[in-house]
Amino acid sequence: MQDDAQATATEWHDRGVDAAAAGRYDDAAAAFQRAADLGERDALLGLGNARLELGDPAGAADAYRRAVEAGDEMAVLNWGLALEDLEDWGGAERAYLRARELGDPRAVRWLAELWRFHGERSELARSAEEARDLLRDAVAAGDAEAAAALGSWLFADLAGPSPEHEERLRDLPPGSEVEHLLRRGAADDVDARSDLGWLLRCRGALDEAEPLLRSGWADGDTTSAIRLALLLQDDRRDLDGAESVLRALAEGGEPRAWNNLGLLLERRGRVVEARRMLSRGVRAGDPVAAKNLRTFLSRHHPAQVAEGTAPL
Repeated sequence: MQDDAQATATEWHDRGVDAAAAGRYDDAAAAFQRAADLGERDALLGLGNARLELGDPAGAADAYRRAVEAGDEMAVLNWGLALEDLEDWGGAERAYLRARELGDPRAVRWLAELWRFHGERSELARSAEEARDLLRDAVAAGDAEAAAALGSWLFADLAGPSPEHEERLRDLPPGSEVEHLLRRGAADDVDARSDLGWLLRCRGALDEAEPLLRSGWADGDTTSAIRLALLLQDDRRDLDGAESVLRALAEGGEPRAWNNLGLLLERRGRVVEARRMLSRGVRAGDPVAAKNLRTFLSRHHPAQVAEGTAPL
């Protein structure tokens, strides 16, 4: 590799790729900028990606725009993502529509998500039903990502925040549209796999649900891990297994795990430890842990907890 003064555009681009792969996005952005200044068109996409990683959607959008103007079709979808971060909903829609016309299979999903969450805005004027129809058309054309997105969307509508969500999922007939879509998308989409695992768990099909949730956890999905711990705790009565999952999750930085671990430890009679875990959840910013800590202390006098003698 030549020194900085003599490095070619290609060499600067390669430096940017290496820095981005190592997570050094400041270095990556600087290298991609030098490559772009020397005429390397492909560096603009890398520059946009690095700026986005650095929390600079305006800089990313500018880099993507320049890449698109230079003829880089791969940058169109990314341009839409940056514009969405900037809350330029109309610009994001135009970018996604253009990416769709260019044949980018990911564009349909992002366009549907935009319509789903922001379609009521005057610059879009799109309904949730239009978003679902868009995904259904893509599913009919064989798009597994669209199947995963629509399946998880319909699953979320069924699950919702209501305490009756498990009952609604349990009563869902086998072979329903939701299950069909989640099955189509589960192999490639971890959210769909996790939702399918939870649906099957609610139905009582534990032997099929557990491997799906374990697979999601192995792929780094924290929701799958939380759901796996609940399955082990409530359905398998494997409290050691559930505790092991939650401890690994909490130590890995998942704030929700402290709350679940605290409640499990209380159930196991380890009250002092339980309070400590709930407190960790509060410090991690989990409002559920804060609520549960308050009710925990109403069940166990603080002095007794401190002494480790609180009755269950």
